[in-house]
Amino acid sequence: MPIQTGLTDATLIKLFHLGWTDKQIAEKYGITPQAVNKRLQRLGLKRRSNTLDQVHELLGYRWKIKTMPYRGTHHSRYSAKRLKLWFRWRLGDDSLSEHQIKEAKQWERRIRNNNEVLCYDPESEDGWYYRPRTEEDGRLVIDWPKDLPFPDERFRKALELPDETTDE
Repeated sequence: MPIQTGLTDATLIKLFHLGWTDKQIAEKYGITPQAVNKRLQRLGLKRRSNTLDQVHELLGYRWKIKTMPYRGTHHSRYSAKRLKLWFRWRLGDDSLSEHQIKEAKQWERRIRNNNEVLCYDPESEDGWYYRPRTEEDGRLVIDWPKDLPFPDERFRKALELPDETTDE
C-alpha cells in the first residue's frame, strides 16, 4: 500500500501551477523530490526549466544543431548534454540536482585541465569535438566566431570559464 502523505493529485496540480518546485513540495509532504516528479509525470505535467529554454535559444543562435531521421539528434550527444548542464548551472538554474551540478563541474574541469573548447560540426557523425584553446577563444568554453555578436552580455559571461574554484 502506498505511503499516505496527504498530498492529493488536486493539491499537487495546484502547487505545480503555483510554481512550487519539486523540492518544496517534497519537504512540505515528507517525500522525496523524485517521488513528486514521478507523480507529476504520471499526471502528464512536466517541468521545463526556463533556463533550459534560454540555453537552447543561445545554442540555436550559435549553431543549427542537426536532427537526423532514424539516428537521433546531436542534441543528445554526451558533449552537448554536458555543455547544456554546465550552461544551466552557470545561468543559476536552481532546478539542477546535486548530481547534475557535480557533472557540470566535472565537465568544467575537463575543459579547464585540457585547455580546450567545444566545437560543433553538423556534418560529422557525433557532431561535437574538442579542440585546443587559442588566444582568440579567451575564457569561452565553446568556439564562438569573432564576427558573431552575442545576443546578450549575460550569455557571454555565462559561457566563460569562471575563476578557478576548489569545489569538487
